[in-house]
Amino acid sequence: MLFDNNDVDLDFTLLNLAGMPTKDLMSMNNFNQSTSNILSAKEGFLRGNMFKNEYKPYRNLTYIDIKPKNDREAKLYNVMQFAFAINDMNLYLDLHPDDSSAMMLFEEFVKEERKAKKEYEESYGPLTVTHTKGNDFDWIDNPWPWENLGGSMYV
Repeated sequence: MLFDNNDVDLDFTLLNLAGMPTKDLMSMNNFNQSTSNILSAKEGFLRGNMFKNEYKPYRNLTYIDIKPKNDREAKLYNVMQFAFAINDMNLYLDLHPDDSSAMMLFEEFVKEERKAKKEYEESYGPLTVTHTKGNDFDWIDNPWPWENLGGSMYV
């Protein structure tokens, strides 16, 4: 191989190659000890990531709090925030598979998302084609993303 039988000590990681300073790598390793660095699903969804120290606003801009206009939007928003939390935690767990506290939190987000989807689908019908019942394709009757039914423009 390229580096076999080489006397040079090449101790680096992929994150070092990407330009992340060693002190940042050490703080990432310390995360394994506690999940206190992880935000709630709602706050993570609004910020765009689930980690407190990762939100760096552009200039003086910040995120806005989404205010659903009706029950349908509120239930859909609930599904969206847990789906986001699951995805972001999955990315973290890909890099830190031995972090058992993060895995437990991930599993909690999965339970909450399933519950939120069930609540939405019981009230307003299926969210995806795979959740139809029988031969009725009622998923097509749901509002399309471009149909603003008097709700917010964000949900």
